[in-house]
Order: sequence, then structure tokens, then C-alpha cells
Amino acid sequence: MRDETFERVRSMTGIARTLLDVRILLGLVAVCWLVLRGEEPWLVAGVVAAMGWLLLALLRWRTVGLVMCTHPAVLAVDTLACLAALAATEVMSPFLLLLGSGALMTGLCLDRTGAWFFSPLLVAGWWFVYTVNPPDILRTSDVFLQIVAVPALLAGVAFLGVGIRSSVLRAAETERLLREEMRSTGVAEERARMAREMHDSLIKSLHGLAMLADSLPAWVERSPERAGTVARQLSELIRTAGRESREVVLAMRRTDARSSVAEQVRQTVDRWRDTAGRPVGLTVDPEVTLATESAYELVAILGEALENVRRHTPEDSSVEVTLAEDHGWASLAVTDNGPGMPPERAADGLAGHFGLRGMRERAARVGGRLTVTSRPGVGTTVDVRLPAAVEGAEEQRELTREGGVR
Repeated sequence: MRDETFERVRSMTGIARTLLDVRILLGLVAVCWLVLRGEEPWLVAGVVAAMGWLLLALLRWRTVGLVMCTHPAVLAVDTLACLAALAATEVMSPFLLLLGSGALMTGLCLDRTGAWFFSPLLVAGWWFVYTVNPPDILRTSDVFLQIVAVPALLAGVAFLGVGIRSSVLRAAETERLLREEMRSTGVAEERARMAREMHDSLIKSLHGLAMLADSLPAWVERSPERAGTVARQLSELIRTAGRESREVVLAMRRTDARSSVAEQVRQTVDRWRDTAGRPVGLTVDPEVTLATESAYELVAILGEALENVRRHTPEDSSVEVTLAEDHGWASLAVTDNGPGMPPERAADGLAGHFGLRGMRERAARVGGRLTVTSRPGVGTTVDVRLPAAVEGAEEQRELTREGGVR
């Protein structure tokens, strides 16, 4: 519960922590000022102890920062201590800067109503200190500065803190709403992706099953031999539909939008290594980021590329998988030293749904491109590049969608 509360005020505590750094520096200035003036040792020791407490607050910020930003009464003690130091020394001293920074920090922890209660108390405290410890030499211009201008500035600084607080909380709320919208968009993308997967595989297979089933009675009457061939084709399509159904279900279970792209790639490679029983060299950049749909297509392309390696290369062939980010693009390369293929075959792909052509379609679907480089006796490299999820990635994907497949 404490961590959740801290996360809600994280931005505000970040500003307060910066102010705390400033206050420690001001405290050191005040200590030097006291020493040079030859003030009482107890006063110097008290200021040093206060600076030690502030340093402790920095070292234990996750606990102390939460208390400071959610319990303004703690900062009220700090305000009283600054007023007491002013009363014991001079009203126009480094402690005035400490009082002003404390008023700003207190404003960060108050709403506008709280500031209207705090500001009069702050001004009254200043006037009380000024009455108890007036300057030795008082000029007419100093009267206006110290009685009117300084209290007005202290109250203004407190309201400035309130304004910063309001801006930070509005920004945090906007960020929360944006995350919710992105989460909803991800769910919609996932539904659209699953519908597309079923259309591309399962529905087409079922449509082929229906056509063969409709033609089977006619072939039984006209040509029993041809009917046997159609029946075998029907059986093969049924097995294919079952396999595609399992693939769709497994994809739903394996794809976790909360995992990073690097983690999804690593899991896919590990599963293939365990299934195929082959070693795989893996190099991934953990900083690569992709949209949910793009990450799914990238992992699907990786799985198909590895499956092609298993089907078309000897068992002793080496495989290297590399994931990196290059100037706003996520780049995935799967390289093997197998028998390779003629360049024209690598460019045109193979007939059928699962092949190079399907991998190119997946890349083009999310605004990327896929290149296959291969030569007989040398090996094959499948290189796919997708727009990384940086600022403006959606616009970049739309611009690059026309480039499609290369």
C-alpha cells in the first residue's frame, strides 16, 4: 500500500527531493555564516543537526519523502524552526532563504484551501519575528521591504508550490488516462490480430474442407479412385486445421504484452532450442520496444524462420539470432550456415501459407519490411525491420507501410 501511495505522488516527491538538495546547500551556507559571526555553539549545533536530518531524509527518501509529501504537518515544524532561527539571529539572514524554500515545499503538499490557511500563519510568524528581533539600523526603504515585500513573497512562494502541485497532479492524471487508453488499444489490437489469424489460417482451411466435402459424394459415384484421393486430401486438411487451431491457441497463451520484446524473443528461442534440440546463438538488446501488434508479428516471424531452419538445414548447422535497435527501427536477424537456396527462390518465396511469403506479409502488415539473403552452400539470413515504439512511431509506421516488402 505504501509503494502504491508513493507511486501516485512520485513526480511531486521528485520536485521535493530537488528542493531538499537546495535546502541542504542553504543550510551549509547558514552554518558558515553563523561560524563567521561567532554565534552561540548551541545554535550552530542545532543547525548542523537539522542539516543531518535533511541528509537522512535524502538517504531514506522512499520512506521519508512519502511522509513529507503526504503529511504537511511535518513541514510546519520545519517552518517553526526557521522562524526560531531568524528570531535568534537576524531577520535578513540565510535563514530567510531556508524559510522561503520551506514555504515552497509546504505549498507542494497543500491544495489551494490549505495554502489560504498556511500563508497567513507564515506571514504572522514573520511579523512576530520582526517584532521580537528588529534590525539594529532601519531605513525607510527597509521598512517596506521587510514588513510588506518579504511577507508577500513568502505567501507567493507558498502559492507557487500549490500551482506546481496542481500541474504535476494534472500531468500524472493525464499520464494515467493515456496508459489506460493504450491498454484498451492493446486489447483492441489483440482482438483484431486474433481475428486476422483465424481468417488467414483456420477459416481458409475450413472453407477448403467444406469444398472437398461437397465434392466427395459426386466423385464417389463418378470415380471411386478420385474419391479416395479427395478423401485423403480431406483428411490432410482436417489435420492441418487442427494444427492451425492449436497454433492459434498456443499463440494466445504464449503472447504476453507485459513482457518486453527481448524477453519474448528469448522465450521463443528457448522453446525452439528445447524442441529442435539444436544450439542457438542469441544476442538481444533489452532496450528494444515495439507496439503490441508489432511485437506479436516479430515473434511470429521469428518462430517461422526458426521452423524453416529446422526443416531445411542439417542438424549440425549453426543458427544465430540477433535483436537490436537501429535509428528508430527494431531489427531481427536469423542467420544459418545451411545449404541455402538460389537468390530468385529467396526473393519469390515458396507457395503455401506458411513460408517466406507469409513472413513478408506479416512484416508489411505492421509497416516493416523483410529481406531474405541466401546463396547455395553459404546459408540464409532472414532480416526483418519494424518501426520501434518511440515517439511518433505510429506516424512512422503509416509512412513506411507503403514501403512494405522489399
